[in-house]
Amino acid sequence: MKYPLDRICVKSGVLCASCQRKVESGTVSEDEIPVMRILMDLEEELKFLKKGEYVRSFRISNQVIVMLRNGFEPGEISELERALSQKLGDRVKVVIETGDVKRLIEQLIAPASLIGVNQVWLPSGSEMLNVRVSRRDRRIIGRNKEEYEKLLSSLLGVETRIIFE
Repeated sequence: MKYPLDRICVKSGVLCASCQRKVESGTVSEDEIPVMRILMDLEEELKFLKKGEYVRSFRISNQVIVMLRNGFEPGEISELERALSQKLGDRVKVVIETGDVKRLIEQLIAPASLIGVNQVWLPSGSEMLNVRVSRRDRRIIGRNKEEYEKLLSSLLGVETRIIFE
């Protein structure tokens, strides 16, 4: 698997100058290093990890969201989620980055169902995305709504609002 930091730096916990710059600039956060270390350890057990690429990981309350790139099968994703959850001690959701905004949002808010995504142009000339989610899924996202909105806004580069319909 490809990682944004050097394998030696992640394994040892001592960062070289290049990796340290990536952490200081915000390209990689300090919280992502343990996730990368666990993924490196799991590569021996789960051979399908070798074909992937690590993108980022985020924490929303008691859940860790790990973004990967390149094609994984659904069975492989669930196996990886179980292994990571066991090692980290938190619930883990693995999201595959595909370049499709709607698919990314669906993966992030799952098991809630996405009704649609609307692009809204504001009078100021800026853009905003309204993510429409089923009203019955309010309990799934409800208490973490602001965190999801902030995460989606940072990932998509556009202000995002979740609306329950």
